[in-house]
Order: sequence, then structure tokens, then C-alpha cells
Amino acid sequence: MTKKILIILAVLAVGFAFAVNVASRKAPDLLRGAIEKALNKKVIIHAIEYHFPGTFELQGFEIKEKGRFEGETSFYVDRIRLAVSLLSLSKRALVISNLEVENANILIRKYDGKLVHSLSDAMAKAQPRPAEDKAAPRGEARPAQLPLQIHQFILKNSNFKLIDYDAQENGFVIVLDSIDAKIRDIFMPFSNRKTFYEVNARLPQGRDQLPAQIRGAGWTRFKTMDTDTNLNLHGVFLPYFQPYYGQVTPAAISDGYVDSRANLRLDKKDLTLHVDLEIIGLLFQSYEAENQLFGLKAEEILSFLKDQSGRLKFQFTARWNIADRSVRAREVLRKSIERSLKNTIIGNVGNILENTLQKVGDQGFEKSKDDIEGTIKKIKELFKY
Repeated sequence: MTKKILIILAVLAVGFAFAVNVASRKAPDLLRGAIEKALNKKVIIHAIEYHFPGTFELQGFEIKEKGRFEGETSFYVDRIRLAVSLLSLSKRALVISNLEVENANILIRKYDGKLVHSLSDAMAKAQPRPAEDKAAPRGEARPAQLPLQIHQFILKNSNFKLIDYDAQENGFVIVLDSIDAKIRDIFMPFSNRKTFYEVNARLPQGRDQLPAQIRGAGWTRFKTMDTDTNLNLHGVFLPYFQPYYGQVTPAAISDGYVDSRANLRLDKKDLTLHVDLEIIGLLFQSYEAENQLFGLKAEEILSFLKDQSGRLKFQFTARWNIADRSVRAREVLRKSIERSLKNTIIGNVGNILENTLQKVGDQGFEKSKDDIEGTIKKIKELFKY
């Protein structure tokens, strides 16, 4: 009896070793094909190491673009480590339980209001099955895109570049480096589940400027785009980002840094943006027409808002429905900032009067008469809006 058991165990061991050997040879090709099918883009992998039962190390991993940016690389990394459900490689989904990437180079392009990147095709809706695809010619089956699930995605010390062709004709470039990110529950095509994320990065902004610091955390339900995200920026050099602030005001900023805390909520296409700004060392090269800023006299608004250290603080809230194409985001933002600036100044009327009365005490009424009349006139003008 013992001999039979030993023989059975030996046969099972041989069979197991054979299965592992077959899996080791077939798994890399299965994974390569599954990734290409999930991303719907050309994928180059220089080498794949398979570690039983479901861990892969990919070397020289590269994703190439199609269409307008045909053949250009949108994602490259020397090494990726991922844990894959082997059963998913031969089924109808690619399921990755853990994906770790370090020193990656990520490129996103913005053109005609659309983002083009390594996951842009995967993030689109799944193509209909051939039997349901009325646009496919008779007898020609259009391949369905393989669903992709990533339960945990860890990004370490990576680099990101955005080329925005909508902001500038030749492309305005924004770079992030030293990116560390954790993302949980990615589903493509999208599901109703929330995708959670945390991101820390540096924002280089010219040779003579220190990088800004960026932190973000929140969640997005990508099927509906419902979102609740908090974003913190520290030390952003305003002149560098003229292509963006220039969409809200034609004024030209020559110097100044901003720290910002923002919350973005999107619920059923209704977007609410709360922004808390603190601007340091703000200097203008030129104002808007008639020396105004957001409908107010520039010099007056700056003198009212700046504290003794020269910092300018205010908050604004903007709301609009992103599904309404008649609404222009830049106009909503401008009106929201204008309304907030006026409300902030009016809220500071007490401080303005207190400062004026302090001058009266220091200089006497006659010497301060012009200041008093000027302050009263400014306040009256503000209350006219």
C-alpha cells in the first residue's frame, strides 16, 4: 500500500513539474498577448521572467501609440513586477493583483480636448462583440478588447510629462518627477466601483526656480466620473503657467508664487471646485484693459487684499455642469474669482477703515483727510456691483 502511495506521489510530482515547465514557457507569451489585447496598443517587452505561480518581471516594457502619434512611446520602464491570476490569461479578463513600477517615464498628450496616453484605449468603452457589431463587414469579426483589472498599482520615483497642444500650438510642457503613487481598484472598461489614489510629486518649473510640491488624494468612480479629490500645491511659480492663467485673465504676471488647497467634487456631471489661494510676491508686468483686474481697479484691489508681508489670500468656489457644452469653464472661473475678490474686499472693510483711522491717530485729521476720502470712495465703488 505504501509503495502504491509513493508511486502515485511520484507521478503527481512529475506531472506537477511538467505543468510548471509548460506554464513557465507559455505564460510569458500569454501575458504579452493579454496586455496588448487589454491596452489595444502595441506593446514591446524585451524580456519576461516568470516565477511560479503567478509573478512576472518584465524588462524593457514599452507602449507605443497609434493614430495621430503613431509609433511614439507613451510609457517606458526598465523593469515591472506584477502578480497575475494565471486563470485570467486564458479567460475573458486580465486580472493583476499587484503591479509595482519604479523609474517609469509616462507621457500624456492633450489634443482637441482629449487625452492620449497608454491607457486611453483601455479606458474607452469596450468594443461590442462581433455578433452585435453592426458596423463590422459581414464575415469579418472585430476583436473584442480584453477587460483589465488592477487591484493595486504602486508607482515609485517616476517621471511624467504632459504636452498640451490645446494650451499652445507647439505644445505646452508640464513635467512631474519623483512621483510616488498608490492606486487601488482599477477596472477597464469602467465599473461603478471607486478607484482610490494617493500621489506625491515635484513640479519643475524652469532652471532658475525651485520645484513646486504636489500632493493629491481621493477617489473617482470612472464609469460616471463622480469624484472627490483633494489637491495641495506649494511654491508654484505663476509666470511659468501663463498659458493656463492666460485663459482666465489677459494680465501678465512677472513674479509670484502660489500655495493652494483645492477640493474637486463631481456628482452626476455637476462639478464643484473649492480653492483656497495664498499668493506670495505677486508682481504684474501689465494689467487688463483700463488697469483693471477682474472688473476692479488693479492697484486698489491689490492694496486691499495684501497683508503686511505682501501675501494675498482669498478663496473662491466655482460650479458648472460639465455636460453642458454651452458653458465655458474659463468664463465660470473668471466670474467666480471676480465675485470672490469683491466679497473678500467687502469682508475686509472693517480692516480697511481701521487702518485709515490708525493713520488719523498717527498723522492727525488734516494730514489724513485725503486718505479718508479716498477710502470711502473706494468702498462706495465696491458696493455698487
